Amino acid sequence: MSLKRNTLWNLAGSALPLLAGAALIPYTLAALGNESFGVLTLIWGLIGYFSLFDLGVGRALTVKLSQLGATGQQADISATLRAGMLLTAGVGLLGALLVWALAPRLAGQWLNISPALQPQAQLAFVMAAAGIVPTTLASGLRGALEGLDRFAASNASRVLLGVWMFAVPAWAVYAHQPQLGTIALYLVLGRCAVVLGMGWQLRGLLFPGWRVRLQLRHLQSLWSYGFWVTITGIVGPLMVYGDRFFVSAAVGAEQLPLYAIPQEGLLRLLLIPAALTGALLPRLASMASDEGAQAYRQSYQRVQWLMLGVCLAAAVLAYPALALWLSADFARAALPVVLVLCVGVWINSLALLPYTLLHARGNPRLTAIFHLAELLVYLLVLWWLSSRLGLLGAALAWVARVALDWALLRRAAHRLYGV
Repeated sequence: MSLKRNTLWNLAGSALPLLAGAALIPYTLAALGNESFGVLTLIWGLIGYFSLFDLGVGRALTVKLSQLGATGQQADISATLRAGMLLTAGVGLLGALLVWALAPRLAGQWLNISPALQPQAQLAFVMAAAGIVPTTLASGLRGALEGLDRFAASNASRVLLGVWMFAVPAWAVYAHQPQLGTIALYLVLGRCAVVLGMGWQLRGLLFPGWRVRLQLRHLQSLWSYGFWVTITGIVGPLMVYGDRFFVSAAVGAEQLPLYAIPQEGLLRLLLIPAALTGALLPRLASMASDEGAQAYRQSYQRVQWLMLGVCLAAAVLAYPALALWLSADFARAALPVVLVLCVGVWINSLALLPYTLLHARGNPRLTAIFHLAELLVYLLVLWWLSSRLGLLGAALAWVARVALDWALLRRAAHRLYGV
């Protein structure tokens, strides 16, 4: 298991979709207009949310399969993988029903969408609901591939899904009328195709024959780990993507691109530490305590200084880059938000290391408790600041939340593991 190789695969899996977004977002924004594009970012937010809302099974599969693979327990690998797919399919169906039921209110009442656009938005939300089952399945399959040290295959699927997310809106606008429902339909079809491809790669483990039977203990082994990851899977993405819904309700969907586009771009910078921690997770899960502590400290120092340089560069280059990419007016209006979010991205990158260590050592309970404690405070502060300061207030609330998260995780890692 090569940390460097797997980190590079993870980096490629996240960076290539980012390049696609940089190339295609200006065309899509110009064709759809601010408000329709704002609704599209909400659809992306729903997809991003439910890709992590998988009962914690994706992360649990990474840890469990890496441990089983180290001991050569092939039969348990197959049974555990099948149990994971059963759990992710079930939670995906529940998520789909929830979004389908809420679609009329999301489009018509809650998100301050103009009446002319509400029918399109409602249809798009219904289409997005249909894509939640393949989204959760993809999350579980990707976790399994990484637990089996198949990072190349995992990131090939990530590249396809990421590029598809940005390419389909541009292609749909070019080939058809700029209808949000059509865009959402193509997004869902692409996810279904990628899930089938990932399942084909794991067909030998998913369908090993009658000799391997799924037992209750396989479900329990994932559930016992994944329950607390589930809490984080619900609460964590809500605190990452949920601010867009508050901003839309507070200031209107028309202004949302000034917040969502910079946020989407800056959050992509986290692909650098996420690439490392994603490769580090199965290693820490199987390492001895002393060896794991050393690997953690080295990784923390690397991320700390590397991301400080990256975030400083992003702050300096933000205005000219946005002016060249979109327009000078857009860059001028978005710059205060960008500068605040750059601080938050650096802090959040540091939090990924203790978060990964706690999960690798089988202690996701603490991260879930921290996120639950943060959520209510964050939502209150977010609503208060965004109502009074608009986009800048939402950015300040997000930075305060990630700073609290980093402090709690860092303290827990130090007290439990001495790092």
